[in-house]
Amino acid sequence: MKRLSLILVLSLFVLAFAATPMYAQSTPKTCTSTPSVKFPSEKPDYQGILQLKFNYIKENLTIADKNAEKFWALYEKYITDENKIHAEFKKAMDEKGIKRDILRSGKGTDEQISVYLTQKMAFKDKMYQLDKKFYNEAKVLLSPKELYDFYHLEQSFKDQCTRRQQQAQAAKKQAQQPAPQKK
Repeated sequence: MKRLSLILVLSLFVLAFAATPMYAQSTPKTCTSTPSVKFPSEKPDYQGILQLKFNYIKENLTIADKNAEKFWALYEKYITDENKIHAEFKKAMDEKGIKRDILRSGKGTDEQISVYLTQKMAFKDKMYQLDKKFYNEAKVLLSPKELYDFYHLEQSFKDQCTRRQQQAQAAKKQAQQPAPQKK
């Protein structure tokens, strides 16, 4: 009888252990690693970069199905509004005849620098307001983990773009340097 009880207890233990994966909740993919951005061979314009950013995040972010459609519509609107703010800033700079390369070279006048800084602060304020509005709407649609993963992916995209730009600038500098002459 003892032996039968032992076999029964062991059988129940094995069955419980084997059935656990069937009842376990599936966990969504998390963004602990940094996926790679697929950059085109030619240099994309700002609109192209925004499209790359949208595609990158959409490919790598896992969102619960019930809110996915609403979130992607919200994010598309955010990208559109972000583009408008950038275009307004560029237009304001063009209207004032202010070019960033002139300012960077130190050849800008005090008036140009002042106008640029004033416009830059207004630009940053508009971007902050847009980011704040997006966050407040997105946090209703996404779980805290999904929202964290979104911001993680957005930052990794920016980091990869910055790295790519730095590599391109370094390659350009190296190509401009004269080759060492052989003796």
